[in-house]
Amino acid sequence: MYRPLPFLLLSVALLSACNPRGEQVSLGPTAKSALKTTELAADSKLRLQTLASQTDLNNNALFTTYAKRSTSQWNSGWTRRIDFSGVSWSHRQAGTAITPRHIVFASHYKFKIGTSITFHERSGKVHSRKIEKIISFRDKEEARSDIAVALLNQPLPPTIKVYRLLPPREDYGHTLPGCPVIVTEQGRRAYVHQIRHASTRYLSFMKNPDLPEGLYKPLIKGDSGHPSFLLVGGEPVLIETHSSGGGGRGPFYSHPALFKALQETVAQLDPSYQIKTVPLDPALAPAPPPEKKPTPPNQTPRKHSPSSPSKKPHSTPRQPRLPRVRRVPTPTPRANPQPSDKPEE
Repeated sequence: MYRPLPFLLLSVALLSACNPRGEQVSLGPTAKSALKTTELAADSKLRLQTLASQTDLNNNALFTTYAKRSTSQWNSGWTRRIDFSGVSWSHRQAGTAITPRHIVFASHYKFKIGTSITFHERSGKVHSRKIEKIISFRDKEEARSDIAVALLNQPLPPTIKVYRLLPPREDYGHTLPGCPVIVTEQGRRAYVHQIRHASTRYLSFMKNPDLPEGLYKPLIKGDSGHPSFLLVGGEPVLIETHSSGGGGRGPFYSHPALFKALQETVAQLDPSYQIKTVPLDPALAPAPPPEKKPTPPNQTPRKHSPSSPSKKPHSTPRQPRLPRVRRVPTPTPRANPQPSDKPEE
């Protein structure tokens, strides 16, 4: 007697393995209009809160099974909702696609020309490419930084994510600090840190106090070159690749000088491709006024009324002391002798 039940159960199991509750996890609706830079932090926090309400954020592995040269299985948790297919995970060094033929990574921890790297699309299918050329930013005077751009031998297929960048502008220094950021590392996991500083060519990160301890990882040797992403309207946008450890620090790709150098380097390697950016409201956010430091309570000056008996009168300012001069007594002159009344003898 033919019993198709085991076959059906196996088919359901395979389908569930490919997508076990994964597509039920949502970042929320996409943004309908260009965000202001002052809205980036609130929007990104809302996306993470939406994820946290649907799934365990501590389940932060990118893959359940990974094979460098064959089909791999992406994790079904919140990390599946963010498309990490545009990052090559086949080596300790990471390569992140900014066009179908250009990838970026750390200049001090770069690949060698001829290295074969692989990318896995969302279905798990693997795509292999070789590195043909590399240009390092360590030799660029006006944009010297820890960035290297490589050209692949063939363009990546449309099933591999190509990441957009924030447009270059001058107000990120006071609008990005406090934004949650997705940080990746060599163990193929995603963490959530917080932007600490964005006022120079480098971004620095810190622990996010609003999230569980397990979503913070001090970066270590081998994490260099792995990317960080800012969620903009639900889209992962490349903002940095790691240069140093701790909370993380690396070149800010949307700094005007670095962005210009990236455009020029992409054109130099293959001018048929260009970097793309996410739309933002063009109005620059004014810098906030400097904060006034409050006077400590023990240094608050006391106010006295004019008739207060406790008020001490102001003393007359002392005059500078004159040098002491030694007084020498003046001798008294002798009186002239009087003429005698006696006649001379």
